[in-house]
Amino acid sequence: VFMKAHTTRPLFIILTIFISTGFAEDRILPSLTISHASSTIIIDGDLSEPAWLSAAATNHFLEFEPGDNIIPSVETEVRMTYDEVNLYVAFLAYDNPENVRASYQNRDEVWSDDFVAVILDPFGESSTGIMIGSNPFGIQMDLKRSGQNDDPGFDIVYESQGKITDKGFQVEMAIPFSSLSFPKKEMQEWRIGFYRSVPREKKNQILWGGLDRNDPCFLCQLGFLKGIKGIQIKQILELLPAMVGSQSSSLDDQDQLQSGSFEGEPSLGFRYSFSSDLSAEFTLNPDFSQVEADAEQIDVNTTYALYFPEKRPFFNEGAELFKTYVNAVYTRSINNPVVAGRLITTIGKTTFAFLSAIDEDSPFTIPAEEQSYSAIGGKSLSNIFRAKHSLGKTGFYGIMLTDRRMEHGGSGSVAGIDFRYRFNKIYSLEMQGLLSSTEEPNDSLMQSIDLFGDGNTIEFDGEMFNGNAVEIEISRSTKLWHLEGSYEHKTPTFRAENGFITQNNYKEFKLVSRFQFWPNGDIISEYSIGTRGSLIQNFSDEVKQKEISIWTNVTLPLQTQIQIDFDYSLFERFKSTNMTDLWDVDVNINSQFSEKMMMGLGAGISESMVRYLDPPIRGTGQFFYIWSQIKFTKKLVVQPMVSYTEMKSIDRDSTYYSGYQSRIRVNYQFNRAFSFRIFTQYSDFSEVLQIQPLLSYQPSPFTIFYLGSDHGFDVTGNFEQTNESSRQIFMKLQYLFDV
Repeated sequence: VFMKAHTTRPLFIILTIFISTGFAEDRILPSLTISHASSTIIIDGDLSEPAWLSAAATNHFLEFEPGDNIIPSVETEVRMTYDEVNLYVAFLAYDNPENVRASYQNRDEVWSDDFVAVILDPFGESSTGIMIGSNPFGIQMDLKRSGQNDDPGFDIVYESQGKITDKGFQVEMAIPFSSLSFPKKEMQEWRIGFYRSVPREKKNQILWGGLDRNDPCFLCQLGFLKGIKGIQIKQILELLPAMVGSQSSSLDDQDQLQSGSFEGEPSLGFRYSFSSDLSAEFTLNPDFSQVEADAEQIDVNTTYALYFPEKRPFFNEGAELFKTYVNAVYTRSINNPVVAGRLITTIGKTTFAFLSAIDEDSPFTIPAEEQSYSAIGGKSLSNIFRAKHSLGKTGFYGIMLTDRRMEHGGSGSVAGIDFRYRFNKIYSLEMQGLLSSTEEPNDSLMQSIDLFGDGNTIEFDGEMFNGNAVEIEISRSTKLWHLEGSYEHKTPTFRAENGFITQNNYKEFKLVSRFQFWPNGDIISEYSIGTRGSLIQNFSDEVKQKEISIWTNVTLPLQTQIQIDFDYSLFERFKSTNMTDLWDVDVNINSQFSEKMMMGLGAGISESMVRYLDPPIRGTGQFFYIWSQIKFTKKLVVQPMVSYTEMKSIDRDSTYYSGYQSRIRVNYQFNRAFSFRIFTQYSDFSEVLQIQPLLSYQPSPFTIFYLGSDHGFDVTGNFEQTNESSRQIFMKLQYLFDV
């Protein structure tokens, strides 16, 4: 008995540590009770109005990073009040004004400056919150947090103004209640936080009441806002008319650039707010084009479709509702809609969202086991429904329904549920299950998609089939140790026509462990080390990959971060070819060593599989990149970047591919709303040079004026010959009316 107890004791100790250590203790959360404004407030950066003198105030701030709830080196005071229309917030950020970092840039592009923000969770469910902030010049920045994910594409309408003073800087904001969703109650009680970023040699982050690192739920640690009563949202109709004009030029049969006729198209958007928690939006003939091209990506040795982020404002609102572990909704699958509508409402703890669009040119991303295929189809009707019920503290359960119907036959539908729940604050369980039903188009023009020129085709021949996808993850997260284990699969016949699924026919088992420490020393502020192991099989139980990874991340002075990653593939099978002992080492360094300059660089070497060859062979690769952001003045910012990648034979006598990419973005901000930007990028692989100048006036997220052009040049050799191959001149005028 003694020997049995003795041999099992180490296991018992390990289990006890896993289960019991790091529990986040309940803290007393701060509370602020505000009252109705005693007089009118004008948002001008001046806090001399009587309403500010009598407003509720708090200065209970603690530094939570890199220090662990320590007294900050600078003081911060917040004042807050409200009236029937707005919630008012003022920050007095004390500091030596010579140390304050501030610049004039576009909205949501000043995250490296000093800034202050209020974080609101009106429903108090700790599942979704919005951050509304400003830099010292009043440049706005906002985002939405859902669970552990931030959505910087989120935008609301609010007023802000700031100025640098002899005591630091101060900011005041007016946030219309019409821009917020909140419960239908006479007396409101919200969750709220106040945040300040102080970027100096270290990036000091300060929060009202501090933050417990043992609790991974940030929104759960917000304080309480009380005292608001009698507010309600009147039914509001917003009209968003727009006019878009463009002229395109292209090469004729003699390779001469010929200008087309000038074309103009009007569009009209409607937004109706029935109440604070119900709104509908409809847009007719919308202009969903982007004013800046996507950054070039290298796809020479990649067999799967490339992901590009959504930049169109219409699809970014409410985007966090559709984000799930399995990417069943990818709004760029709605490519060129002629009409689109959206409805979002919250009833109690449940949020419902519905998105519908008729698309003129519908893209297909068709997953397979070892590659994906792409094609453009015709007109389609897409309908996407999402319901999400909050369980509090980042927990929820929800359902997802998507359906796309092609005009001339073919459809794809997905239905599923997802779930996340936290146990004892540090444990969480996440699950998602999806069923798909697909009917391929019967289109002779699309029956033979040969993506790589190797005769490997996939046919659109009217087949009907069903598939499914499953994801399960259990994790433990505390201040020092994060551990997670997961399983996911996609059957060979799983597709999501409104999603971004690039691979199917696989089962993956994964285990991740990470340790993190905050010494907050003169040299090292924090560091972490992590490991990951994974096993991938197909549904024939054929092993496709066995891989382990180790990485570390260290934060040094001058806001410098160094990350080193080592990936080792014990076994990999691709195109019936087996390889072992493949590896990859990457080093990435990023630094903001002064107010005027940020910089990053990285390099890597590998021994990996050259996938685009048939059969694949072993090669040795390397890459490097360097980027910077230079603030020549408070208003002029230049962002250059260059990267190089190559793949050679093991003996380095043969080069399979090599090339570089470069881009530069120059922005001059005349004032908060008016700017000029020129964006240029070149890829050695496509030999295309792209230049995009743009003049823009944007006083709010939804009132905009653009005048710009897009020029494409075909380049041969080392710029021995450069011919303009395309040109587009465009303008857009859009204005938001409140009716």
